[in-house]
Amino acid sequence: MKKYLLIVIKVFVTLLVLIFLYEKIREDQSGFLAAFQLFKDNLGVLLLVILLMPLNWLMEVLKWKFSIQPITHITFSNAIIGVLAGVAMGFVTPHAIGDYFAKVFSISHQDRKKALGLILISRLMQMLPTALFGLIAFYIYSQKSLAQIDIPISITYPILSVLGVLIVIIFLILFLKRKHPRINDYVQPVKSMGLKLISILAGLSFLRYLVFSTQFLLLLSVLGLKLSLFLQFMGIAFMFLAKSILPTFNFLSDLGVREFSVALFFDNLEVEVASIIASGLILWLINIALPAFIGLFFIPQLKLKNT
Repeated sequence: MKKYLLIVIKVFVTLLVLIFLYEKIREDQSGFLAAFQLFKDNLGVLLLVILLMPLNWLMEVLKWKFSIQPITHITFSNAIIGVLAGVAMGFVTPHAIGDYFAKVFSISHQDRKKALGLILISRLMQMLPTALFGLIAFYIYSQKSLAQIDIPISITYPILSVLGVLIVIIFLILFLKRKHPRINDYVQPVKSMGLKLISILAGLSFLRYLVFSTQFLLLLSVLGLKLSLFLQFMGIAFMFLAKSILPTFNFLSDLGVREFSVALFFDNLEVEVASIIASGLILWLINIALPAFIGLFFIPQLKLKNT
């Protein structure tokens, strides 16, 4: 019963997201199309965003290479296969299940299920910057006079940031303390990771977060928004947080969810969001659709049999 209720909730929220985006584009079709023209007239910025895409995914490749070390060592080329094949397979599977499948079958370890816990930890590490900056963005979003907000110095912000990090840490501790035999194979490799390896994964997660944010900020710079760089960054942080917690179907790797959340933030700032949605779509094409297409050529290299 709970399973069907969750499906109904996801369908409902997904429809709300799509309706919101449709209405915003319909209200300002000229602004939506004008944004694409702006990017066409600023090909240098667009090229820079494209050049940052490999750096974005390099962080994920290194995270995969380091995170799997407790059970096996893989070459950089094998790490690339696992990540890009995972992007391609996660592109069309709910909750990016295909990403887990591709990474597990990109290694030759005799007990591949031990990699699942390590993959989960790697993904949870990406929640650190998401929670840290996202809760600050949510606090700003909740304020009535957003336009007057400058760089914050209130003690509220560090408290929210620490709270977000603590939530992730508590979740990890609870996960590691469980001793159920069915999950023991997943937990044991995680327990052997060590502080140094965890720190490396956290650092790479923050770097990837900043690379993506820089890409989005570059696209927003073309639009000439009359907002501080800080508020633009907070809009991106709000998007990451919403994407992580909204109970929607991950259709085509979050297509629509990203655009909805960032548009919702800027709409609250009384900014025309049609151009923001266009920016999100362009970044989705560069950061998700293009790597997913490239990843198709790596799927045949997955090791479907243990060696």
